[in-house]
Amino acid sequence: MNYEIKIKDVELIRVAYMKYRGIATEANKVFPNVFKSIMGKTNGAPFFSYLSMNPETKIGEMELCVPTEVVPTGNGVEVKEMSRIKAVCVTHVGSYETLFHAYAAIDEYAKQNKLMLAPPFREVFIKGPGMLLKGNPDKYITEVQFPIMEE
Repeated sequence: MNYEIKIKDVELIRVAYMKYRGIATEANKVFPNVFKSIMGKTNGAPFFSYLSMNPETKIGEMELCVPTEVVPTGNGVEVKEMSRIKAVCVTHVGSYETLFHAYAAIDEYAKQNKLMLAPPFREVFIKGPGMLLKGNPDKYITEVQFPIMEE
């Protein structure tokens, strides 16, 4: 796959979020709780912020985030501001099962340009499955954002 890699300034953003520790692919089962706690009132694309991830076990420590101005109620959902970051970004079109290609492209770009990347990294779900209908996974759009460690 050919990816266009960009370096972007990602602005500070206020989110409702829920902490999650477990198998990364299972996080989507509890993610609807964040939406419910803010009654679906979002003001941006939802994303997962990965604090750590074991590539072998696929167990990660994550924050499941939804941009909003609403104060969440219940479900263990809290509010925080995600810091402004400078990040290496790539947009992936396709199923989540092929997202590893985007990560490989970012790794290669970082090596070629001698960039130090630092967690937490984000997967921003620009277009994905809906709450009721799965949609076509080949048309999902996910932006991967890896913060650049500033000197």
